[in-house]
This record gives sequence, C-alpha cells and structure tokens, in this order.
Amino acid sequence: MKKTFIFSMFALMTLFVLGGGTVFAQNQAVLPNAGLTPESNFYFLDKFGEALREFFTFNPEGKAHLQITFASERIAEIKVILETKGVEAKGLEVAQSRLQANLANAATIVVDQKAKGKDVSQLAKELDDEFDAPKTALEEAFEAEERALEAQEKELKGKILEARRVGDTAQAESLMQQLGQIKAQKELLELKEEEAEDALEQEEERLEEEMEAKEEAEKAIREAEKEKQEILDEAAEEDVTVPAEAFGKFDSLLAQARAALAAGNFQEAKRLAKQAEKNLDSVEEAVEDLEDAKEKEEELKEEQEEKEREAKEEQEEKLKEEAEKDAKRLEKEQEKAEDDARKAEERLREVGNEEEDN
Repeated sequence: MKKTFIFSMFALMTLFVLGGGTVFAQNQAVLPNAGLTPESNFYFLDKFGEALREFFTFNPEGKAHLQITFASERIAEIKVILETKGVEAKGLEVAQSRLQANLANAATIVVDQKAKGKDVSQLAKELDDEFDAPKTALEEAFEAEERALEAQEKELKGKILEARRVGDTAQAESLMQQLGQIKAQKELLELKEEEAEDALEQEEERLEEEMEAKEEAEKAIREAEKEKQEILDEAAEEDVTVPAEAFGKFDSLLAQARAALAAGNFQEAKRLAKQAEKNLDSVEEAVEDLEDAKEKEEELKEEQEEKEREAKEEQEEKLKEEAEKDAKRLEKEQEKAEDDARKAEERLREVGNEEEDN
C-alpha cells in the first residue's frame, strides 16, 4: 500500500513537472492544454504542479521561459472559462491576476540578470517573441466571446419583436430583462479585455526595454500594422467600410517610423510607431460609433417595419370587422326586404280576394 501511494505521488508530480500537452487549433494561435482552471476545486494541484516545475528548473533563463509557459497556460484557462462559464465567472479574475504575475516574474528575472552584469537582450527578445502567439490567442478568446454575446443579443431582439407582435407582454418583458443581462456582460467583457491589455502592455514594455533598440523599433512597427489590420477585420465582420482617409494620420506616422528605422534612428522609429498605434484608438472609437449607429438604425428599421405590419394588420382587422358588420346589416335588410315582399304578396292576395267577394 505504501509503495502504491509513493508511486502514485511520483506519477502525479511527474505529470505536473512535465506539464500539459499543447492544443493546435486551425487558424488559431497555439495554446497549451488548460488543464484545471480556477473554477475547479482542485486548482491548487495546478499551482502545486507549477511550483514543482519551477523548483526543478535551475537556471534563470529556464525559469524565465517557464514563466512565459505558465502565462500561456493562464490564457488557455481564460479561454476555457469564457467559453464555458462566461465573463461573470469568478475564476476569470484569478486567471487574469496570475497571468499578470507570470509575466511580471519573467520580466523581473530579466531585470535581475541585467543587474548582475549579464547581456539579456537576446533573452528578452526570445521571451517577447515566445509570448506573441499566446497574446494573440487571448485577443481571439475575448473576440470570440464578444461575437457569442452579440449573437445572443440579436436572437433576443428577434424574440422580443415576435413577442410584441403576438401581444405577449409578459414574454417580451422577460426577454427584455435577459437582453439587459447580455448587454451588461458585454460591458464587463470590454472592461476585462481592457484590464488584460493594460496589464500585458505594462509587463511587455519591461521586457522590450531590455531588447536591442533596432528590435524594439521593428516590433513597434509590426504591432502598429497588426492593430490596423485588426480594426479593418472587425469592421468587415460588422459590414462597416472604413474609408482610407481614416488612417491618414496613422499611415503618415508609420511611414515616418519606417524612414527613421531605415536611417538607423531606432528610438525615433519606436516613438513614431507607438504614436501611430495610439492614433488608432480614435479610429477604433469612430468605427465602434459607426457600428453602434448602424445597429441602432437597423433596430429602428425593424421596429418601424413591425409597427407598419401591426398597423396593416389592425387596418385589415378593422376593415374585416366593418365588412362583417356590413354583411350582417345587408343580411338583415335582405331578410326584411324578403319579409316585406312576402307581406306585400299576402296583402295583394288579400286585396284580390276582397275584390272577388265584392
């Protein structure tokens, strides 16, 4: 029994030391298997396993890479939680907090090694590059949840219109409450996404500070280009066309950044690229405003069509009622006319009989 217990514990430790497998999703960034998430009562085993893996990693470079691996696992956990529990799940906060801690630990290791006189530029670049794919996966996870909530929102709006059409006030009220909850979840999701972005950016900047100046500038330009493409892709999904002039300032700044990079002025290139990316915030806000306006326009159009249909049905019902009344009136008049004709015939016969008698 004792040997069995020891063997089981060794197997468990080995499992956590070696870590989980990697999940490959078509057209998506690669993430490790999420394994246990903060939603599980056994999540402490995940923490225990990571502590063991860190304990058995002896050099600083390995420990730094391990923190990026842990950060990737946090993102996998966030993805699973969003897909299965939604944005209101308590475990989401835990996973996000640990994600930031993992990145902070990696950056701290790099800074500490630099303080000891070591050249850490290559290590910083490796860590930064290694985190690119998981970071993209995190963005995709939030976007997927946003699309799912938007689909639910659209479905509920359709059901509300149908409930109103048939005059089911109670059902319409219930659906309106559900719609309010979905909208609240969308707002919370946006807040969580912003918090994650800010936290990641803060720790990434610590790593980038230790990279070579040229690599920093090149990365800043790539990030700006990527951000622009994401805005275009999101707009296309919502059937919104972004005019080229909307990116006028951005394109100008990025062109200057590329020119500075080519001239060897790496700090200026990075500054201009960061400024260009910052400029996209206003473009993104304008696109979102346009999306909201188009959505509102579509809602009003649907509501107007529904009102017109209801009015038409009411008019048809009214005409039908009037026609039925006219039919009944004519039927009564016809009956009266027939009765009058019958009485007239009878009277005519009576008159004829009276003349014969005379």
